Amino acid sequence: MFRKGFSYSFPIVAGYLPVSMTFGILAVTLGFSKTEAILTSALIFAGSSQFALISILPESFLSGVIIPIILNLRHLVYSSILSQKFEIKKASITAFGLTDEVFATSVNTRGDERFIWGLEAGSYISWVGGTALGVFAGSALSDDAIASALVFSLPALFLVLLLPNLKEYSTLAAFFGGAIALSFHFIGMSSAGILLAGILSPALVMKLRRMMG
Repeated sequence: MFRKGFSYSFPIVAGYLPVSMTFGILAVTLGFSKTEAILTSALIFAGSSQFALISILPESFLSGVIIPIILNLRHLVYSSILSQKFEIKKASITAFGLTDEVFATSVNTRGDERFIWGLEAGSYISWVGGTALGVFAGSALSDDAIASALVFSLPALFLVLLLPNLKEYSTLAAFFGGAIALSFHFIGMSSAGILLAGILSPALVMKLRRMMG
């Protein structure tokens, strides 16, 4: 099951490498040392929260800590769902490696906790390795156009993971979630919108299903 999960992580790896390289480049550009940039990915492993951290931390230590925590509150939803589908024996290990993409890939897959570990191992290695590559090859990849193209790979990966799951009520949940997140984005509250979309969209769909019997 671990090997199966690791093989299923390859699409995630393809999305993580360019984004983590961008993170490594940006961290060094903002004044973080190479060691600090790599340790951020190795110890935190939180994608968008890491970008928020390195952008805010130099100006405000408190905000640099609190905002990434708020961004990651959606993992409460993820972990609750996965704990009902898998028998979780090593919660601390499974929780550390849980990301949006790992959740999206594992939620509709049958297996045991080792499958999730395989997914997480491939994802973690690519994220930390990509950060190191960005740190040490940053001068050659620091062009703004290249960096923008690298960052776009993550939304593209989300779309690829979403499309196969658009069936019956999940399509409606995706529509509600997108509408909620987009509405909050337009009023400058993107992080809150993501959290509320993750909580409200499944609740709305569950309510609708009950009403329709």
